[in-house]
Amino acid sequence: MKTIFVNGCFDVLHRGHIELFAYAKSLGDKLIVGIDADSRVKSMKGPSRPFNNEKDRKFILESVKYIDEVHVFDSSNELENLIKKVKPDTVVVS
Repeated sequence: MKTIFVNGCFDVLHRGHIELFAYAKSLGDKLIVGIDADSRVKSMKGPSRPFNNEKDRKFILESVKYIDEVHVFDSSNELENLIKKVKPDTVVVS
């Protein structure tokens, strides 16, 4: 089984995100998405963000047919540990 990994905040889901997920899924069998926790989004994008909280973003992403798993991370260290745990064959960066 070939595992693909993508990460981002995915705060306001749009067509480009769905196309990214479709492309990433086409590269393997399992697509795992990592999303930035609310505190991380706020620190990177400003005090008015995220527009959608991490619980809602996770729920919406889990509903996308291309995505098999969604994980929330709160730091670069947590992201690194998530990637080590998941051991993806490919990491897609947009």
